[in-house]
Amino acid sequence: MQRSARPASGVLSSESLTMPQADLVTVATFPDVSQADLARERLELEGIRAFVLDEQAGGVMPFMVSSSGGIRLQVAPEDAEKAREVLGS
Repeated sequence: MQRSARPASGVLSSESLTMPQADLVTVATFPDVSQADLARERLELEGIRAFVLDEQAGGVMPFMVSSSGGIRLQVAPEDAEKAREVLGS
């Protein structure tokens, strides 16, 4: 069985990531997971692959998220400008 390259949840994992994480850029940060997921879904509707980082920490230890800068939404560098335009940031 072949696995899909696109994660169903948009959460980064070693199985779903087709490019090194270091090659992704943060286009927005959010105070909670639900806002980050909505933004990820909006980008994917526009054809931009997006990943939510720190999702597990945000759900289990929300106090850690605020000290680390928030839940990060990342995309490939070539999609960053369009992603920021779509998100209005």
